[in-house]
Amino acid sequence: MLEWTGERFLPWIRESTIAYEHLHRYAYAATLVKDQRVLDLASGEGYGSRMLAASAAFVAGLDIDENAIRHASAKYGASNLQFLVGSLTAVPIQDDHSFDTIVCFEAIEHIEDHEGLLREVKRLLKPNGSFIVSTPNKAVYHDEAEEENPFHVKELYFEEFRNLLARYFGNVKILGQRIHPASSIWSLDSASGDNVHEFVIERGGNGFDFIDAEKRIARYFIAIASDAVPARPPSDSVLLDQSDGLLEEKDQERIRQVTEKEAAIQSLEEALKWRETQIQQQQEGIQELEKGLEWTQNRAGELEKTITANEEALAWRAAQVDELSIGKEYWERESATLTTQLQNTQRQLAAATDTLAGIYASRGWKAILKLRSIRDTLMGLVTSRRRA
Repeated sequence: MLEWTGERFLPWIRESTIAYEHLHRYAYAATLVKDQRVLDLASGEGYGSRMLAASAAFVAGLDIDENAIRHASAKYGASNLQFLVGSLTAVPIQDDHSFDTIVCFEAIEHIEDHEGLLREVKRLLKPNGSFIVSTPNKAVYHDEAEEENPFHVKELYFEEFRNLLARYFGNVKILGQRIHPASSIWSLDSASGDNVHEFVIERGGNGFDFIDAEKRIARYFIAIASDAVPARPPSDSVLLDQSDGLLEEKDQERIRQVTEKEAAIQSLEEALKWRETQIQQQQEGIQELEKGLEWTQNRAGELEKTITANEEALAWRAAQVDELSIGKEYWERESATLTTQLQNTQRQLAAATDTLAGIYASRGWKAILKLRSIRDTLMGLVTSRRRA
């Protein structure tokens, strides 16, 4: 399936006006190529070449896009229809003057070398062959348009288009095409007064299909009654709105819908923006909470370190207490031993005191004291004599 890029028409896209333009051109050309050899330049998706092949003897479709050619060959392959890759200004067909009709719809404006295209057309076209070509009217398509078509390289005004063709062909007839809102009146009987060639299409699952005119369903009936025999059956008639009122109304409706959608989108964008603001605020709150959580975690870590240090200090204190308890028990035992020894010493001292008191109170001790007194006296005299 080819992708819609805006450069070439695809039958399944939902653009009815573009479909009307492209399908009508090929349907019109198909009435002019019965039993002929036809070259379809810039065949694109291939739908137009297939339409031409329905009445032509042979059709060759040419396009520069290899993907388009593969797609067309797979979808529209037939015994009298062939697709090939090539340029508009260098067609890879060697047989000169081998085609009765060459078709080139909406392609000339995509290249710069218009002269090169016309030279190839003249080379491949039979002497009395026809060249059916279309291109946008630059005065309308470009000058009056709000936007340019990025795929168009060189558009032409009416005089430029006519003069280009006149340089290569002696007889040039230019037709106009435009989509207009229309009212159609047609005969519901078998005979019709004028030979108006109308094409009838209806949209199917894969795009528009051509159907028999008999399938048209009238919304209103118009009758012409008379006792006289008419010279000819009443003719068909088509009313066209040059001002394109219906299309303008559709455009206005489309603009209104687009405006409403844009307003709805703007409202949604504002709601989204408000929601994004709320989310941003929530994210900021989450960031603050994360910072608080980080601080709390850091503080908890510090407290855990403090608790660990305190536990280690308490363990050290407990060890010290255990050692002091052991020391206390030792010194308590030592104190009890010393107390016992002190008590024994005190008893011994008391006994010695009693013994000494007994000695001091005895007659022998008193005699010793008297002897010591006499000795000291005698010793004093001797000392005095010595000094003298």
